[in-house]
Amino acid sequence: MRTKRIKVIVNPSARSGRAWKALQRAGAMAAGLEWVESRSAGHLTQLVREAQDEDLDALGLAGGDGTVTHALAGITGPNRVPIGLIPVGSGNDFAFNCGVPKTISEALRVLTHGTPRTVDLVNCGPTRRFCCVAGVGLDETALRIIYGSWLPRSKALNIYAALVALMTYAPPRVRLSWEGGSYEGEVMFAAVTNTTSYGGGFMVSPSARVDDGALDICIVKRTARLKLLANFPRILKGTHGGLEEVIMAKSNWVRIEADGAALPVPLDGELGMAQTPVELRCDPRGLTLLGPPALQLAASIREEVARVA
Repeated sequence: MRTKRIKVIVNPSARSGRAWKALQRAGAMAAGLEWVESRSAGHLTQLVREAQDEDLDALGLAGGDGTVTHALAGITGPNRVPIGLIPVGSGNDFAFNCGVPKTISEALRVLTHGTPRTVDLVNCGPTRRFCCVAGVGLDETALRIIYGSWLPRSKALNIYAALVALMTYAPPRVRLSWEGGSYEGEVMFAAVTNTTSYGGGFMVSPSARVDDGALDICIVKRTARLKLLANFPRILKGTHGGLEEVIMAKSNWVRIEADGAALPVPLDGELGMAQTPVELRCDPRGLTLLGPPALQLAASIREEVARVA
């Protein structure tokens, strides 16, 4: 019987450089897999591109949401080699939304024995794809604080950065249009998501699913800082949909434009990836992933929703 050939690409900068240590503590190197370390975001993309032409049964990605986004740049169209995610990043929202187990040992078992399934991605313009979120406004300001911090990446740092950014944030005026709706005005933030959460568990789009063929839109209109601060826990828990300054919608496409100079549009927590005007479109079943059996998958998703609720 032929032995499976599985390669794992490790992003050493994931979780602020702590990814390798997490893998070593879990004894992952003894799993009989081929391990390779990326030297940069561009090198990671190249490794993924080359892997699609290799005689592999599966390709593992050890990192977080940003790792997945850089990997997608190396895949044109449907991936020939199914991908298994090992969630060792500071934000693993895509993996958890896809039902990947939280522990490294269980994620490795899915990589070696999992069942292929297809999930949605998001097209950003004609050449770029991402997995979780694109946004304008407060998120981008918070990301600049995170990238400028000496602290390791974590959900706690994300929350701190969002609160600090809120104190100096100047809401831009934007135009968003989608199938059956539109909004124009100043926003605290606007997020277009493929997943229920991003940033390590910010439950911005609680009704989102990675296999529903649609994007979820969350717009928080300009509001008083103290009011937004008071409602911040509701955004973390996903109970903000009923607030008067919040617009929630679904569509298979969204267009974001700025009233004036172009605005940065971070993708999956990565700066410098896009700017307005930009059109986002759902790429239904655009990626083949390895996941646990259906019943285990459903349980994993329910557990993740309960964790962030």
